[in-house]
Amino acid sequence: MSMPSARPCICRRHAFTLIELLVVIAIIAILAGILFPVFAQARARARQTACASNLRNLGAAFTMYAQDYDEQLPLAAYADGRFGVFTWHELTDPYARNQAIWHCLESRVRKSDADGRVTTHFGYNVRYLTTMAPDFSNAARHSAVSLAAVQSPTETVLLADAESSISASWCGDDGKFLLPPSAAPAHCWGRPALLHSLGTHILWVDNHVKWVRDTQFYVRQTPPDRYFDLQ
Repeated sequence: MSMPSARPCICRRHAFTLIELLVVIAIIAILAGILFPVFAQARARARQTACASNLRNLGAAFTMYAQDYDEQLPLAAYADGRFGVFTWHELTDPYARNQAIWHCLESRVRKSDADGRVTTHFGYNVRYLTTMAPDFSNAARHSAVSLAAVQSPTETVLLADAESSISASWCGDDGKFLLPPSAAPAHCWGRPALLHSLGTHILWVDNHVKWVRDTQFYVRQTPPDRYFDLQ
């Protein structure tokens, strides 16, 4: 007796309805709206941490430089008759791990100056920690102070996130020579850059790094240069 043949199964695929698709798209949009800001904040925090780390490494380079030069801080710049002028970040380069520590990922400043030389995104408090003149007229014969001359190293700015104090300065957009609050804007001089949640990373003379708002160290201070002078 022959068995009856199996009848083929007719299966219908279930397709998403338009409403279901719209619901899925809406859920994805909501999740993206929640997660993208979180990812952006995490990325910004990572960049901020890297910037602070670079400042700490520069602080270590400053310390090693001072140890080799009788506790004297680096000059703002050094003029060599054979090889040209070297600014403070170049003078401390032999004590640094690499030139990447000259930069901050959050900075708006280019990595090279108007002459095409690699520059830095940080500014050095040279008006108080060296004798460099405002017009750089004594660049070949200025001096730097000793660490012992700084009476309050925990409250004296050494380096800070910086940018040019004048838009379209002929020196470039960097602010590697940091102006104190009392000084007027000038070509080739910088101001603190508010890069991280409207704040600035400061490397203090005692080598600790701290994030501060400009109102905590730069504007509305009494006296104006309270965190820049040697007192």
